[in-house]
Amino acid sequence: MTFDIVIIGGGMVGATLACALSNSALRIALIDAAPVTSLNDDKRLIALNDSNCRLFENLGIWTTLAPFGAPIEQVHVSHQGHFGITRIHAIELGLNTLGSVVPACNINNVLFSHLQKKENLTLLYSATLQQLRQETDTVVVTVATSSGTQEYTADLVIGADGSQSTVRQLLNMPTQKIDYQQSALVTITELAREHQNKAYERFQEQGAIAMLPLKGMRAATIWTAPHPLINHLMQLSDIEFLQQLQQQFGYRLGRFQKINQRATYPLYMQYAEQPKNKNVLLIGNAAHTVHPIAAQGLNSALYEVAVLADYLLSRSSLKNCLQDFSNDDSRQKFSRYLSDSLVKLFSNQSTIPTFLRQTGMIGLDICSMAKKKFAHLSMGKARLIHPAFLNK
Repeated sequence: MTFDIVIIGGGMVGATLACALSNSALRIALIDAAPVTSLNDDKRLIALNDSNCRLFENLGIWTTLAPFGAPIEQVHVSHQGHFGITRIHAIELGLNTLGSVVPACNINNVLFSHLQKKENLTLLYSATLQQLRQETDTVVVTVATSSGTQEYTADLVIGADGSQSTVRQLLNMPTQKIDYQQSALVTITELAREHQNKAYERFQEQGAIAMLPLKGMRAATIWTAPHPLINHLMQLSDIEFLQQLQQQFGYRLGRFQKINQRATYPLYMQYAEQPKNKNVLLIGNAAHTVHPIAAQGLNSALYEVAVLADYLLSRSSLKNCLQDFSNDDSRQKFSRYLSDSLVKLFSNQSTIPTFLRQTGMIGLDICSMAKKKFAHLSMGKARLIHPAFLNK
């Protein structure tokens, strides 16, 4: 079977790209190794920035998604033991919200429901990529399905299959990796009072604690720290952990009542040295996995989806699009620079960086222009490429 585009990876990044292209004349296949039922297994809580909320609105699915999310109207950034604080208010930027926190399973299911209705789109789940062969102008992919081995030919193959990308491995595309020797502990904290739609990021000498608003009197809790501390926190009882969380975070959200089940994820930065190989292109975590500080990972990937969709839909041919896209790797460079710089900025314990952190954060809170620039960076608007796709 022949397609214009085959997308390998049906997670949020791959599915959003398929959704963005689904109203075109392109013949598209979306292939994922996991079964459809796994869409409900994703327990992550996704902090979408304002740009990506608008992206989903442009794709026609935000009306369905919005009821599952909790809007972020304010962001409060602080550093434990120091006097600098930065506050960002949506109203100061002329916005209703800075973004929204939405359960990943809801995003997955809404995207899948939307894609099922598209006639130019073939969905293949429980289909494992086995081989990938590049020919002169096309790519042949071999996948194992429940009905046997199948071959598909495409003008363009897009690898959106995550950090352990099979597409990347089959093509021996080299990567660079920085291991932060840290993990993220994730849970949901139940509160004694309303969170007032405020999000908090509290940096510490050994990491950071983020508290993001959820529906009801709850907050998504992400605690990043070196592996030994995270391992220690995982061994505590719920009551002991809650006490540690309260002590380290403080009482800006009032008294914590209860936590849900805890999970951990290792933190590292990884990027493909060349995310394009002939007619194969990597996006999302397959191209660049970043540290979650400032929530740049998925938000940058979705921005990348918007840019790529704009290229694909505005060029006369896929070949022209690939040539243009291969000459512009600014998004990957920007994502790597921003995320890694923030990690270094807030983990350096020397006196001078500490002073700069304090005065810099105070300066941001006083200087509206600097604060707005920082906010737009965090929200995904200050980029080196401006996608017309987001303005439709």
